[in-house]
Amino acid sequence: MIIDKSRLSYRRSTIAVVVDKNNRILLAQKQSYHDNEWEFPGGGVEESETDEQAIMRELNEELGTDKFELIKRSREDYQYDWPDEVIEKKFEEKRKTWRGQQRAQFFVKFTGQPEEIKFQKEEIRKTIWVTPQESDEYFVFPNQLTVTKRLLEEFGLL
Repeated sequence: MIIDKSRLSYRRSTIAVVVDKNNRILLAQKQSYHDNEWEFPGGGVEESETDEQAIMRELNEELGTDKFELIKRSREDYQYDWPDEVIEKKFEEKRKTWRGQQRAQFFVKFTGQPEEIKFQKEEIRKTIWVTPQESDEYFVFPNQLTVTKRLLEEFGLL
């Protein structure tokens, strides 16, 4: 099946650089990812909500707690295209697809205790806390490390 990407729109989504009291950042590995693929938690924006409402809902759903404080939204959103095989797979599954994602990016403080995070096993395989300096080895998707470094610098974490 060949889908014309130029006719597709971008899915609105969100991510959060979640920081704990020790200035470590939380990374999540989705069930569909390989062992070396990680990203910040977040997810899609529902039709009736703002980006800010979406990130707080997604963190609550994915991480099983509401102990988050929204600190700041990034000056820029990040937009990227999905590979053709991802677009085709999403179309086969849902009969709808997008070209890629346009993500609102947030800086969020985790105000709870580590044991309060109970990630959603249907969507997330595992989570890990790392220092901003250690995060380099976890970002393997195209352009992910460059965008992450810029975001961590903007939020004063590097």
